[in-house]
Parts: sequence; structure tokens; C-alpha cells
Amino acid sequence: MNAIAQQFADIGEYVGAALFAEPERSLFYRKALGLRRLYENCDLPEYTGKPLYPSGKIAYGSHFFPNNNRGLSVDLNRLRDVCPEGAEAYEREFFAFTSSLPPEHVVGGNMYTHTIPNYHRILAEGLDAYLPRIEKIADRDMREGLLHLVEGIRAFAARCADRLAQSGAPERLVSALRRVPMQPARDVFEAAECWNFVMYLDRCDNLGCLEKGLLPYWKGEDIVPLLENLYENLDVNVGWSMALHPPYSPLTLQCLRAAKGHRRPMIELFVDENTPEEVWETAFDTVRSGSGQPAFYNPHVLLRGLKERFPVIREEDIPFFCGGGCTEAMFDGCSNVGSHDAGINLLLILENTLKTKLTSAADFESFYAAFMADTAEVTDTVTREIANSQERRAKLNPVPMRTLLVDDCIDREIEYNAGGARYSWSQISFAGLINVIDGLLAVRELVFRQKKYTAAEVLEKLSANDAEFLRECRLLPVSYGHGSAEADAFAHSLSADVFALLDGKKPWMGEGFLASSVLFSAAAQGGADIGATPDGRAAGAPLADSVAPILGKDTAGPTAMLKSVTSLDIPHALGVPVLNFNIEPTFRNDILKSLILSYMEMKGIHFQISCVSREMLEEAYKNPDLHRNLIVRVGGYSEYFCNLTDELKRAVIARTIQKGV
Repeated sequence: MNAIAQQFADIGEYVGAALFAEPERSLFYRKALGLRRLYENCDLPEYTGKPLYPSGKIAYGSHFFPNNNRGLSVDLNRLRDVCPEGAEAYEREFFAFTSSLPPEHVVGGNMYTHTIPNYHRILAEGLDAYLPRIEKIADRDMREGLLHLVEGIRAFAARCADRLAQSGAPERLVSALRRVPMQPARDVFEAAECWNFVMYLDRCDNLGCLEKGLLPYWKGEDIVPLLENLYENLDVNVGWSMALHPPYSPLTLQCLRAAKGHRRPMIELFVDENTPEEVWETAFDTVRSGSGQPAFYNPHVLLRGLKERFPVIREEDIPFFCGGGCTEAMFDGCSNVGSHDAGINLLLILENTLKTKLTSAADFESFYAAFMADTAEVTDTVTREIANSQERRAKLNPVPMRTLLVDDCIDREIEYNAGGARYSWSQISFAGLINVIDGLLAVRELVFRQKKYTAAEVLEKLSANDAEFLRECRLLPVSYGHGSAEADAFAHSLSADVFALLDGKKPWMGEGFLASSVLFSAAAQGGADIGATPDGRAAGAPLADSVAPILGKDTAGPTAMLKSVTSLDIPHALGVPVLNFNIEPTFRNDILKSLILSYMEMKGIHFQISCVSREMLEEAYKNPDLHRNLIVRVGGYSEYFCNLTDELKRAVIARTIQKGV
């Protein structure tokens, strides 16, 4: 045993010892062996009487732990205290991958990858059926690493079953874990337990198309308690999404009912004019519970659009779309999608163009062209560095668990980050899009049309963070969000120009780039270092939330606001563009249904709802301890209001709550 491995062994750190026991082997093999040792030796979670196991957060009792983006990670600060040389060696070898993206253009994403295991295949076949496929892999390190990983999972499941038996757990739970995930599930309970167990193996990232997976095992039982437990486990581990597609069944209704009051998963409900009334009613009942669930998705624009954009997508996979993370476009069980690989800060670009080009612009058209040239230059840099970072990640950051759980890595004999998944593309969020639309409209109006201010005067007022000037900009009638046909036409033109900058570009791995606009809490990060801007935003203030209008500008009613949103070139942004819609719990089902369907007829893709009164938000702001369970939608996800920064809380309170719904 070499010196580093021995040091880890001496302190009882079995994972570290495994990682350095065979230093000549590949990083993939060493991570896989480390995971095996972790699962063979880690602390087991307590049995708390929940119907599924594990439940709650897992503490592994090791400095090392599974990580869904690094495969295996470590608490380096703690490790340095007990084994400094080992910590240094781990950081040097296993943390070598870093992104080369410009740090100012990673608003909400920097080479981060969500994923969805192929739960369906594991339920139907069991992991033992994976072994013959693994044994065919020519690469020795990949083959032996995956075999180690499967044996580690087998040991973990057996240890869990023994722990349950010793704890007096129900026999059917013990029996389930003696079978799944190694053998096929036989009934809906085993299927739910298997789903839960595999979810934990992938660090509780995403539930995928849960109803489609459980339906073959479901015989009409009431499994709402199982679903609630599954949702709680995803939530407490900060997991993300799941999707519900037609054809709908009574199990769909149970999936929706189980979401009442739960922050996660973010349910993506695909609806159209053929959606059964019972699904609408149940969905709206869940919306009223204040969970922020479900969000409503347009299957025709999104799913058909993806197939047209990437013809490689198989027709049989289309019904298994599930947005990873917030809403990022991917397909259940077979995707490696950058989500988001970057967040291009359009407002930062506009600030630079204003400072360097406005005073020399002969007219608005030449200034607009200068902004687009600056944006194109940044986009070229960002897409190039995404490709470079992907290539380095393939060499320096293999992820054995995702290679095992995501098709078609085993059959292609290619590691997940090296391109083994069936579908790969990169997604880039355009941050500050709405701020730029209104900012450019204000410049056009005040400098080039009215000639009320010279370019130099505008720059001076912005530099001074002039409150009166910013108020004037905010009150301009031609702006996005309140029914201005002129503003909406400009919004379409600008968004089409921006999204088209990704056309024809190829990442190192995958089919191409998809545009989106998803900001969530990154709205504050994205605006923090930007001065005052001509959309009326003060220096340091957050960016507009995804594709929603700037706060205070959507005052002409919901229809006008939705027309502005759909004036954007949304079918070109399949990443997905996020719309937050705010209503009070007194809404009428028929009006909300009509509004959603009208929005989708106008080619809107995504519609998510915060259903809470302003009075409740203000009360929660004043007395957070009394409202720890209050949930709002931010960006593409649901979050406890109390978890938001003070700045974001105030922004949520300031949202327009649409009346007449």
C-alpha cells in the first residue's frame, strides 16, 4: 500500500484508502472502487417508520460522499484537519477539473449537469441484468470499475435490509430491499422502494417520469403515502423535478394530490385542450395548497420543437421528456445535458456597449448593431469555452454512477462525461433579456426619437444612479409587459436575434446549443455588479426574473402580460424560458384554465404559479418563524420564502398579483 493510501487506512478512511490503493489505474476505476468501499462500510440511516427506506438526509460517517457532478466528493476542509497530505493528493487528482468560462457569464450555471437515472429499466430488469452488458466492455478499467460499483450497491441494499430487519421494520419493506434494485420489481410497493433507493444513489437529483414508471406495477392501490414520502426525500435533499405526461390515469391524480404543500419535486404537467377535466381540477386544487405545483407545459411547441431541432431524438423517447433541475430540456434515463452550462449576462453586455458605443452611434440602428456585435462576441467566447471545458471534464472528471444508471453509456462503452449518454446538448441561459429589451427601448425613445437627452447625459445620469431619471425610464409607455404592440414587436426581433446566435454552433459533446432564460436566485447575483441601466433598474438591483416583465410593469392585466411573453421568439428557446405567474388563492378554475390554454395557443411553453396573497407574504417577511412552510416560485423552482435572501423576498412581495383570475 502506498503512503497516501496507508495514511487514509490509518485513520479508518476506507474510501480514501481505496482511491489511492492503485494509483496507476484510471480515475474512473478509482472513483468506482471508492464508491464500492463507501457503500460497503458507510453508516446506515436510521429507520424512522417511514414507508420507504432510506428516508431523510443520509450522513455517511465519512469525509467522502457520493456527488452527482463529481461522482465522489469530499469535505476538504474537514479532511485537511486529519489527513493534510491525503487532502492535498485528492484535490490535485480528483478536483483537477475546472471550468474555463468567463466568470461574469455564469449567471445561474457553470458547467452544471442534472440527470435522471433510467429508473424504468432498473425496475424492469434489475441491476443484476446489467452485469452481462458490463462484462462485454473492452476497456478494463471501465468494466472492472462498473462491476465494483454494482457490487457496492448490492452490499448497500443488503446492509439496509439487515438494518431494517433488526429495527423491526415491516416485512414487506425488508423483503423489498432484499430484492430491489438487483432484481426486477414485482408490485407497486417494490417499484416505489426501488425508485427511492436509486434516487438516493444519484444524490436525489430528479424523479423523472414517475407515473409512467410506476403505472405497469400499479393495480389501483392508494399510494399517496408512498408518493408523499418519496417527495419528502427528494425535497430534504434539495432535489428537483418530475414530469406527468398524457395519457393520464387515476395514478396521475394521486401524483398531483401527493404534492400538496410540498416544495419539491417541481411537477411538469403537460396539458392541452384534450386534458381531462379531472386532471385540471386536481392540478388547481394542488396549486391552491400553496406548493407552487404543478407547472404547466405545452407539449406541442416544446416536444415537437425539440424533435425538429435535434432529429436524432427517437420518437419513442418523446413522451419521456422531463426537465432536469428547474426546466432544462432532457429525456428521462438517457441524457447528459448541460443545465445550465452558462448564463450570458445580457445586461452586463449592454452596460459595456452603452459606455463604449452610445456616444459615437449615429442612430439607434447602429447602436443596436453594436450591442448585437458585442453579444455575438461574448456568445462565441462562451460557447467555445463550454466546448473546451467539456473536453477537459471528459478527461478529468469521470462519474461512474451516472455511467451505470444512464443509457447508453454501458452499451456504447463510453463514460457519461465523455459522451456515453444517448442524448447530449448544451443549454445557455440568457440573463437580463427583459432588462435589455426595455433598456434599448428607453435609449431609442429618449436619445434617438425624442432627443430629450444626449448620449453623454444618459451615461452621466446612469453613472449617478439618478433616481428621477430611472423613474422616468420605468414609466415609458413603450415597454415590455403591458400590451404595447410596438414594444412586443421589438421584443420579438431582439429575442430572435439573440437566440439565433447559438444556431450552428456545436459543443465538444452533443448535438448543439439550446437557448433558455432561467434565473431563479441568480437574478440577484447577475445584477449585483451592474450599475444603473436605462430600463429603470437601480445600480446593484436584481435582473428581471427570467421572461417575466420587470417588477411594476405588468399592470395592464394578465392577458396583456402573456401577450408580451409570447411576443418573444419562444419556440427558438427550448431550454426552457420560465414564466412566473402570481395569483391569489381565490382564483376561478375556469378562468385560469382558459388563460393557460390561450397562452399555449400563442406558443407559450412554460407557465408556473405562485398562489399566495400579498398580505401573507408581508406577514411572512415580518414574522418568518411563523411561516417556515410558505412556498413561492422563483426562477424555475419552488422555494420556501424564508430561504430567500432579503433582497429576493422584497422582489417577490413587489410582484404584480394578477387580478380577475
